[in-house]
Amino acid sequence: MRILHEQYAHPTQASIVALSVFESRDGGFLVTEERRGTATVYRTLGVFDTREGASARVRERARELEAQRYRRGHAAA
Repeated sequence: MRILHEQYAHPTQASIVALSVFESRDGGFLVTEERRGTATVYRTLGVFDTREGASARVRERARELEAQRYRRGHAAA
């Protein structure tokens, strides 16, 4: 089940980056990055034992994206 979803957009690029955390039935947490453009590409950012560890990885990746001028927000419909 997805427990976190954040979208980031770049001011000059058409693609959207989404960061998600999924909780598995056994209690582990999967962190993914989804890049949507002409094709959708998924990337695993890590598997964590705790929600805090997964959240820390999302915050770290968000900082990396923001350093590349991505901003958190919703994609245009």
